[in-house]
Amino acid sequence: MGLIKLIILIILVVACLTLWQRIKAWQAANQKPPADPVEPQLMVCCKQCQVHLPQDQALQSGKHWYCCREHRDADHD
Repeated sequence: MGLIKLIILIILVVACLTLWQRIKAWQAANQKPPADPVEPQLMVCCKQCQVHLPQDQALQSGKHWYCCREHRDADHD
């Protein structure tokens, strides 16, 4: 009787390990891929007020950057 219990125990352990591996493989297959790293934006400084802002939001006049039209126009007066 002891040998039959040992065989059943081994079968249960193997079945549990197989099930656990399949669950882990399924979880890995259904994970979202990691997001692409975001490229940092280039920051510029307003010549008039010294505020730093992203380059794509700033106004450029010659070599200088400005945060708004008023500062750009005030600097050219």
